[in-house]
Amino acid sequence: MNLEQMKYLVEVAKESSITKAADKLHLSPSAISQSISQLEKEFGVTIFSRSRHGTIPTPDGKFIVAKAYEILKKMQELHEELASKQQAKKHVLNVGCAPALMYIVYDAFLLFHEEFPETNVMIKEIDQEHILEELKNGHIDVGLSPFTEYELSPLQHEGIGYKRLYTGHVCVCAGKRSALYYKEFLTPDEVTNEKIVIYNSKGGRMYKDKYVKNGQILFSSNNIEVMRSAILDGHAFSFVFNFTFKHNADVKNGNLAIIPFKNPELIYQDFWTLYPLTKGLSPEAKQFREKVKFLLDQ
Repeated sequence: MNLEQMKYLVEVAKESSITKAADKLHLSPSAISQSISQLEKEFGVTIFSRSRHGTIPTPDGKFIVAKAYEILKKMQELHEELASKQQAKKHVLNVGCAPALMYIVYDAFLLFHEEFPETNVMIKEIDQEHILEELKNGHIDVGLSPFTEYELSPLQHEGIGYKRLYTGHVCVCAGKRSALYYKEFLTPDEVTNEKIVIYNSKGGRMYKDKYVKNGQILFSSNNIEVMRSAILDGHAFSFVFNFTFKHNADVKNGNLAIIPFKNPELIYQDFWTLYPLTKGLSPEAKQFREKVKFLLDQ
């Protein structure tokens, strides 16, 4: 049985008629009838019974038609995946991501690059304040950033679509030399007398204003590696999300601890995939988003 014969079986079963199936497939009824007869000889079973009610699959026929449908569906999926890969080869994918997602996005790039090695991916670390501007100006194809639903509500009128990517929660990142390191969770009162390093962004400034006194700030920076060094050395802590350093070697080997921050419960933040409504999410952007989501959900 070949793929063409499978199509004949599926179409006849759908239409309950060889004539109607032939019309849809632009073939003669006799060609389809002969093909079915050949298959019945090949399998040694009757596939269709013909009566005034139409051409109906027999019990054996139902089994064969179901298998034919499964194979055709798999072949269609294969064609779509190959087409998606070919399409991805022709595109540059510009990704803008919030600093909190940078490590995860880089790991997603490694997974994506294995599957689409010829796609040129450009990753830009962009603060929440500027990511919408970059999308509107066409400088990025997809943005990954935290927002509240209230902040997102007017965006569709501005030509930007959005899909929820992940809901994270705020944590304290502390090094082994910090008194905070062994805590199961922390509250605002417990960090009052500790030095902090702040990422110089809208989110970083918001948490500083809510939970930190000016005298606590060791420094603010846009260099996450400098901040990580200060935390590792025990000079300060920082606010991060539960996934920010998720796959980082210093977390895995115990040099850094990621401790839930409560006030009095966990403080949640939604992260979103943002894209221009005029273009939508390209096949490669969808694939990249899925890699990011896979790593966040692990």
